[in-house]
Amino acid sequence: MTSEQPSNDKDRHLSRRAILRGGGAAAVAAAMAGLGAPARAQTTMSSMSSLPGLSSIAESSGTSDPGTTHPAALPLAFNEEGRFKIVQFNGTQDDHLTDKRTIEFMGKVLDREKPDFALINGDVITDGPTTPAEVYQAINNVVRPVEDRQVAWAVTFGNHDEDSVEAAGTGVYERHMADFVRQYKHNLNPPAGDRPYGHSDAQLLVAGSRERDVAKFAIWLLDSGNYLPEADPVQNNDDVPHYDYIRPAQIDWYLAASKETEQRFGRTIPGLMYFHIPTYEHRDMWYGGPANHAEVNHIKAKNTFGIDGVKNEDVYYGSFNSGMYAAVRDRGDVLGIYCGHDHINSYKGDYFGVELGYCPGTGFAPYGLHDGTWMQNTLRGARVFELNENSQRVYESTRLIFAKDLGIDMNPAKQPIDAPLPLPDYVNLPRG
Repeated sequence: MTSEQPSNDKDRHLSRRAILRGGGAAAVAAAMAGLGAPARAQTTMSSMSSLPGLSSIAESSGTSDPGTTHPAALPLAFNEEGRFKIVQFNGTQDDHLTDKRTIEFMGKVLDREKPDFALINGDVITDGPTTPAEVYQAINNVVRPVEDRQVAWAVTFGNHDEDSVEAAGTGVYERHMADFVRQYKHNLNPPAGDRPYGHSDAQLLVAGSRERDVAKFAIWLLDSGNYLPEADPVQNNDDVPHYDYIRPAQIDWYLAASKETEQRFGRTIPGLMYFHIPTYEHRDMWYGGPANHAEVNHIKAKNTFGIDGVKNEDVYYGSFNSGMYAAVRDRGDVLGIYCGHDHINSYKGDYFGVELGYCPGTGFAPYGLHDGTWMQNTLRGARVFELNENSQRVYESTRLIFAKDLGIDMNPAKQPIDAPLPLPDYVNLPRG
């Protein structure tokens, strides 16, 4: 993560690590995502409506059909006991020589929990790769623990995933990354589409244990962007965050897909939503409202909203309040919004009927708690979500797993792997 404050096109943000230390060295801003042709379609339930800027994909047939907004097949299903488990990782955020403890921790979580679906929720990689091959190797390092265990998985994109474009001229944008991960047998990411944003937007429907053609739950994935591309140097203001924000067309897509799904199955389908950069309401909940700023306000808010967990840094939301939370609350089908981005925050709570929460940083390479001390890696974590199709709400509970509790080495020094993990024999490095 970085927290960016604009000065010009080449200098938009400050290091989050520096901010946490009270410093402020300028860093390089990520380039704006370009446009590209859609990748081949997989059999996933990625419901992409034909709204401005978003592709409509009929993935069950492997074709792009503007008249079809959902395929027939549902890629996920509750098990025979009616259970379904999601594991959320966040901010694996490393280069092609990933810290070995990130890979080890992910593997231990997956072996212990045996999830039905796993997600890396943004900042899959960082600006470290210097060639296109290193970008794809960095991604491969952190998806192999999931792919090798034959668990269905996807990624969302965060603010750092395109950083190597500006830092090293790799030319690998999110649309290329989406194309790449779709080669993996167990990946459920849709084609990124020919659009400037929303490259990881998807609706993944979970079928019932007995009725495999009936959706019982929805997993919503959104791309919250990277850095605000239209920052106006004339109105340069260090108090305005310069992360990107979820665009109105993306909210329109969610609303349209949600309504279509209700019509298709004859009822509202409950779900959870995941994207990288938190909403303004993640902060508002902590303090008990948008007008509150003092920590004393948290005492009342903790009881009011049932807040559990810690907040060790500010909530680094986007430049503008996108209205995503308000759309979800009004629509009533999304039961919780879970983000990442702020590595050392882990709290959750019920904010007026919508659960808002964090998965702390999973990766051992980026900043942590009290960098340089033996506390640095103590909040490296993953979040687990338990679903039960036989319960009225379906979504039952969530909990955190920390690397420190699984016997992972807490030494603050980085421990990179000696060489990138090999690609599966069915995955190829893109040419060019």
